[in-house]
Amino acid sequence: MRPAIVALALSGGSAVSVGFARFGYALILPAMQADLQLNYAQAGWLNTANSLGYLLGALLVIYFVASLGNRRLFMWGMALTTLSLLACGLTHNFLWLSIFRFLAGFGGAGTFICGGVLAGVIGTRAIVIFFSGGGLGMLLTGVALPWMFELQGAVAWPMAWLAMGILCIPLSIAAIRAAHTIAEPSSTQASASWPWRRCMPVLISYFMFGLGYIAYMTFMVAWVKHHAGDTSRLASTTSVMWGLLGIMTLLAPLIWARLFNGRQDGRPMGMALFVLTTGAGLPLILPDLAGIWLSAALVGASVFMVPSAVTGFVKSNLARPAWGNAMAIATSLFAIGQTIGPAACGWISDMAGSLSFGLAISAMMLLLAGLLALLQKPVATTS
Repeated sequence: MRPAIVALALSGGSAVSVGFARFGYALILPAMQADLQLNYAQAGWLNTANSLGYLLGALLVIYFVASLGNRRLFMWGMALTTLSLLACGLTHNFLWLSIFRFLAGFGGAGTFICGGVLAGVIGTRAIVIFFSGGGLGMLLTGVALPWMFELQGAVAWPMAWLAMGILCIPLSIAAIRAAHTIAEPSSTQASASWPWRRCMPVLISYFMFGLGYIAYMTFMVAWVKHHAGDTSRLASTTSVMWGLLGIMTLLAPLIWARLFNGRQDGRPMGMALFVLTTGAGLPLILPDLAGIWLSAALVGASVFMVPSAVTGFVKSNLARPAWGNAMAIATSLFAIGQTIGPAACGWISDMAGSLSFGLAISAMMLLLAGLLALLQKPVATTS
C-alpha cells in the first residue's frame, strides 16, 4: 500500500474505537433512557464503564507494548471492540450492557493508542488522518440513527448497536491489513525511558481534556432533545448536528495542517482546546438551531485534534522506542478523566436539576486544559 492509503485504512481503527464505540453511544442514549428508564447518573455510568475499560486497557498497554508490540495490540483491540458492539445489541440487562461497554473500551484503548503510534511511523500527516477517522463513524451514525429512532421508536436501540457492529467488520479488516504493512516502532532491547516530568503540562492538560470533552459527547444529544423546541424536528436536528461533527472531523486535517506541522511545543494542543471550549459552550449561550449546529462544527473540527496534538508532541520530542510507553501513560491520564467525566456530569446535572449546568462545568475544564497546554515547552530528546 502507498503511505496515504495505509493511513486512511488505519484510520478505521479510530472510526471503530471512537466514532462508533464511544461517540455512537450519545445517539443511542436517549432511546436507551426511554426504553430502559435510565436516569442521567445511570446513563453516565454506561459511558463510565466504557471509560473504565479504556483505562484498564491503557494501563496494560504501558506494560505489554514493548513485549507484544503495537501492531498486535492494535489488531486484538479492533476485534474485541467490534464484538463488544455487536453484543450490546443482544441484551436489555443493565449489568451485561455495562460489561459489554467496558469491553468495548478495553479493546478501544489498544486500538486508539497503538494505532496513533503506528500512524506516527508513517508521518505527522498520517497521525492527523488516523485520529480524524473517528469522523467517519460519527458521520455514518449521524446520517442513519436519528431517522431509525424516528421511524421505529426507542425500542430500536438494540438494532442500532448491531448495525454499528456490522459496519465495523470491514473497517476492522482494512485497518488490520494496513497495520501489517507498518514497521513495529517498539523494541524490547531499546530504551523506552523519557523525561515525563518535563511533559507534565501536556499530560495534565490531556487528563482535563478527558474530563471535559466526554460530557459533551455523552449528553449533547439528550440536551438537544430537551431544548430543541419542536420535537417533530428532533431527528433532522440531531442528524444534521452529528453529521456536521463527522464532516468537520474529516476536514480537520486540512484546517490544522499548517499549525501542526513541525511544532514541538503545546501550542497545537492549546489552540485545538480553545476551539473545542467555544464549541462546547456555544449551545448554552445560543440554544437555537444555529448555535447547536455551529457548536457541532467547532467541536468536530477540534475534538480529534487534541489526541493528534499529543501524539505529534510525543513523536517530535521523544525517541521512537519510547513512543508506545509515552502514549500509553498519556492516554491513561486521559482515560482517568474520561472515566470521571460522564458520571460526574450526570450526577451534577441530577443534583442541579439541569443538564446545562453539568455541561457548563465541563466547558470550563476544557478552557483550563487549553491554558495549561500553552505552558508546554519543547522537550527535544529525539534520537
